[in-house]
Amino acid sequence: MDGSENVDQPGDKKTGGSHAAPEGAGVHPLIDLSRDPNPGKPDHAKPDED
Repeated sequence: MDGSENVDQPGDKKTGGSHAAPEGAGVHPLIDLSRDPNPGKPDHAKPDED
């Protein structure tokens, strides 16, 4: 491998970034948002310092 396999070429047209799932892909099986104990609440970040 020469490291150029994942290099974006000028003519490449991508949407969603390099980590985005392919269009039409299903939900990732390891990410189950229905088990979130605090849905919609960002509980993983450091609290704001006021």
